[in-house]
Amino acid sequence: MEMSALHPNVTVSGAREAIAFYEAALGAEVVDTITAGDVVIHSDLRLVSAAGTSTFTVAEAFPPDSAAPEPGAPTHASFTVPVEDTDAAYARALAAGASSLAEPSDWFEGFRQAAVRDPFGHRWYFATVADSVTAQDVQRASDAWVAERG
Repeated sequence: MEMSALHPNVTVSGAREAIAFYEAALGAEVVDTITAGDVVIHSDLRLVSAAGTSTFTVAEAFPPDSAAPEPGAPTHASFTVPVEDTDAAYARALAAGASSLAEPSDWFEGFRQAAVRDPFGHRWYFATVADSVTAQDVQRASDAWVAERG
């Protein structure tokens, strides 16, 4: 088994289909898969991005302790993948079956982001952030965004 410093567990309905989606949409690589009969109860995936290597688990929901999100319903968590090319990552995810939440756009100089919802209900953000961008830059952009909306 392989785990990064933060190793989220992504609960889905249709783990095999989700794994295939994450391979196609994110370029994830399956590290291992554990089943109970025909049910995927644990599959570790490796994701290499502009920020380094991460791992995450994909598994079927096991009520009452876990539940998969309803596709299209609000979710309580999201995932951000730092990428070299936001537009290309967004297009790849859409081609693999994701739906658009936010088209690629520049929030400000050096920060470009897009968002999708995967077919299993999870939100994914793709962000290209220049090394020169600081937390203060992001705060200024956030303040401007709030001011625009009055």
